Amino acid sequence: MIGAGGRRDGRLGFAVAARAYWMEIFPIVRQERARWRDRALEIPDPVLREDALLSIEEKWGHSEGAAAFALLVPKQRRKAFVRMAVAYQLMIDFLDTISERLVSDPWANTVQLHLAAEHAVARVPLRAPDYYMFHSHRGDGGFLASQVATCREILVALPSSPSIGNRIEGLTSLYVESQGHCHAEQAGVGSDPTQGIDEIAKRFPELNWGEVLAACNTSVPVFALMAQAAHEEGSESEIDQCHAAYFPWVASLHILLHSLVDEAFDLASGKFNQLGHYASKEEAANSLDMIATTAVERLSQLPRADTHVAVLGGMAGYYLSSPAAWEEENRPIAESVLEAIGPGARWSMLSHRLRQRL
Repeated sequence: MIGAGGRRDGRLGFAVAARAYWMEIFPIVRQERARWRDRALEIPDPVLREDALLSIEEKWGHSEGAAAFALLVPKQRRKAFVRMAVAYQLMIDFLDTISERLVSDPWANTVQLHLAAEHAVARVPLRAPDYYMFHSHRGDGGFLASQVATCREILVALPSSPSIGNRIEGLTSLYVESQGHCHAEQAGVGSDPTQGIDEIAKRFPELNWGEVLAACNTSVPVFALMAQAAHEEGSESEIDQCHAAYFPWVASLHILLHSLVDEAFDLASGKFNQLGHYASKEEAANSLDMIATTAVERLSQLPRADTHVAVLGGMAGYYLSSPAAWEEENRPIAESVLEAIGPGARWSMLSHRLRQRL
């Protein structure tokens, strides 16, 4: 746990990060939201148009969170980074939404669609296939292709992208595999072997398979490495440190908190929820406490540690601001994570609650 001095620093670090986010980054986020919404309105296919608009409206908080990684980026590159982060997050939210449409082969459909996520971070340009090959709708008017192009154009121009790109590609491949598994399980048809996830699970025996799956099922470590790529400096060991802090620790915590607040809705609608891998809420609370504590310890060893921990606190506070996180059976989980991360998460939670009321 963080000591008293660390908690004072945490409050200050969150205040500095919050001011920079709302004053410098959020205005760009709003511009990008409006731009992509206008672009979504031009999608010819009515079903794809509906899904694109739905993902923008209902999952917009994800893009705001992705843009927060711009706090780790040099100021002269923040605007471009936000454009890339918002385009990438909107893309994977759109892909997640359209992957839920009923098709004959959910695994093949999800993996084919999510090739777009791999092409968006590819170090060399790849010929775009028919992303909608197994989907029941097509004709997005170039919407997906424009998101891919925006991401890749900015990413490959970042100064340290050549030395970090292979790690980003590897994380994205795991993300595609995990998405295929989750959507196939949700459809009740099973999935192909999860070889990449299984190999990762062998490297982290302290995590159960579901916690490793959760870590693979988020773009959070991708954004962290994208932010690292925006810096001129950075040794191989620093890149490895950043990768090892966010994957699997921060990544797993992100999806498990997301699953916590969505659990009731997921169960009611038959959706896949990561908390199902725990035998009890007590087991979940103990595990999330360990994961959150390890995440803070790893982030605290990185360059720009205060900002990394502030971004983690912002992410945790976003989910813990949900009333669902504080229902009786979930309260021990929320309390353990809040205590593990420290004051940044608490201040973030309070600010999100205030924003929701306003």
